[in-house]
Amino acid sequence: MDGRGRRESMRPLSISELEQETGVGRHTVYYYITEGLLPPAQKASATRAVYDQSHVDLLHEITRLKSDGLSLKQIRAKLADRIEAAAENGVDLVAKQSEATRDAILQAAARRFAKYGYAQTRISDICRDVGVTAQVLYSHFSSKRHLFIACWDVYYRWMNAQVASAIEQTPDSAERLAWRVWAGQGIQALSPELQAMARVEAFYPESELRPLVREVYGKMLAGAPEELAADRKAVVKPDIFDDELVSHGFLGVLENMQMRASWDDRYTREDIIRNLIGMFMAVRAVYQGRVDITKDWEAVADLVRQLANSEPRPPGLLGGS
Repeated sequence: MDGRGRRESMRPLSISELEQETGVGRHTVYYYITEGLLPPAQKASATRAVYDQSHVDLLHEITRLKSDGLSLKQIRAKLADRIEAAAENGVDLVAKQSEATRDAILQAAARRFAKYGYAQTRISDICRDVGVTAQVLYSHFSSKRHLFIACWDVYYRWMNAQVASAIEQTPDSAERLAWRVWAGQGIQALSPELQAMARVEAFYPESELRPLVREVYGKMLAGAPEELAADRKAVVKPDIFDDELVSHGFLGVLENMQMRASWDDRYTREDIIRNLIGMFMAVRAVYQGRVDITKDWEAVADLVRQLANSEPRPPGLLGGS
């Protein structure tokens, strides 16, 4: 079974969805459970139960065997092993459903915030998009601000999906950084307000959202200190730079350049990428005991121009109302 098949097998289903997928009415489903032809559903609450793909498969098989003329007693005996295995399934369907609901809320919110901005996005619209109540939304996210900050990770994943392959395939650290800067510009384009709000949360130790912001920063900088260390030559004193601090420094430079560029039309995306890559090359040259970065720049100049002329927004992700 491939990855998609495994995900489908664990997908939690409501009784209505189970009816739609199998054509078997809920009262018949309840009867089959009582008669031992189906494993019990997992209880999500006093009034809600959750089913999975094993219920779908067993119901299809029961229907087929009934059409072959077998009695329910014969069917129960024939499917005993499968029924027992399904009953022993350790997957927490309630947790899976909760996780799926949370992700659906995040995806819908990310689209809304990207299209309308923070102030003009209403929680009621997000709830309508997902088909949940405000109570359900707030059970996952304590406030609109919490939900907004959580969307930062969604935007990161959207943009990272576009550059991960290119980053993996290039051996040059400056080219890898150019792709990352372009992705960072895409995150900024999706929600200019988010970066500023996230940095406020990052600075205050008492903020409940600080761990969330740190987690996204950690993803953005994953592997960066190791990449810098790989550029270091043995002849260079290792105590001049701290690789982790330098990595955060470049991310801070990008954020501050983007802030300055937002004030007027003086600077373009290419200006930002060019200047940040130039600064990185200068640091890398120091790491390697060199001074001249002319050849370094010539090797990456075409890619910088190409990225600067390409709109850094995930295609097809901003549609809908």
